[in-house]
Amino acid sequence: MQRKKLKEVETWRKLAEYYFRSVTFGAMVPFTFVTINCIFRNIFGLKNSYFTSLVLPFSLNALAVYLEPPHRRGLVVNLFVNLVIEYWMKCLSRSGYLEITRSKQTLLFMIGNALLFYLMRLEGDREKRTPLFWLYTAEKVKRKTDDSENVCPHKGPCQKHVLKGYSTYFAIGLGLSLTKLILPRIRTPLKAISQIRGKHFKMALFFGSYIGIYRAVICFLCRRKGFDSALYALPAGYLAGLSMLFSPSTGLSIAAVTAAMKLYSTILYEKNVLPKEVPIPELLYCLSQGILFSARYVDSSSCPSYIWNLMDTVSYGHCEQMRHRILEHAKKIPAL
Repeated sequence: MQRKKLKEVETWRKLAEYYFRSVTFGAMVPFTFVTINCIFRNIFGLKNSYFTSLVLPFSLNALAVYLEPPHRRGLVVNLFVNLVIEYWMKCLSRSGYLEITRSKQTLLFMIGNALLFYLMRLEGDREKRTPLFWLYTAEKVKRKTDDSENVCPHKGPCQKHVLKGYSTYFAIGLGLSLTKLILPRIRTPLKAISQIRGKHFKMALFFGSYIGIYRAVICFLCRRKGFDSALYALPAGYLAGLSMLFSPSTGLSIAAVTAAMKLYSTILYEKNVLPKEVPIPELLYCLSQGILFSARYVDSSSCPSYIWNLMDTVSYGHCEQMRHRILEHAKKIPAL
């Protein structure tokens, strides 16, 4: 009993520590941004420009990411890299170099998903998996030495396994959609319920079909071949990516590819292809934050909404005022 209490105390202590670290990390960004700008201008005598006034200061104060614990840091890096790629795609689309369509989003998701599930199953036997925030964690490969007549990587009948996955994730998707609909109208729940339409089932169909197709293909190949293999995740993940047609999302398509890249980077680190001495993830984060936070001021039409909300929250709503001041100052700079 005493041991259980100590575990609970330790858990709460860690949660408090992580919260304090995250708050400190967030608070340091706006304060150090102004400080770094003053240092560049008053000490080094650098002139105001897009690079010295925005990109460089925001990149340097991103070093505060080291306040986050290593296992949480990777998730933050992944998120910002995804947002940078999404921002660049929006810029290319606006310039006419790239047309973002539902079919392209789906194809990107299918490819990324196939690689992601394959790499997930490859590292399934490891004691410590790569920290990854994803919709579903692929099961580890069932070895031939396992004492069971079932060749699939699950217990019980395949039909039950597939239907359970579909129904569970369908319910999760539906719950998320209805929560977004009803919660803002919680004072008039009956009116909110009356506004439910077919579009509110898109996320549920995406979640359900995503898991259902993946499990069905894995079971089919295991039964057909008579054994399990990590390679089965390639066709299973690829076909499961068709679920993107129900609820297209550029951000999620990009996230599937970058998540696969993160798992692959773990393999490259183990084989010493990537140098462990160079903090590549942290450098990527610094560059990503510099680009994204600068885009909030000078290219707000293409800036991801997450960055808008994050910067407005951290600056207590002063971010928009700063943007107007920066634009006014930029107009006074004579053209070359």
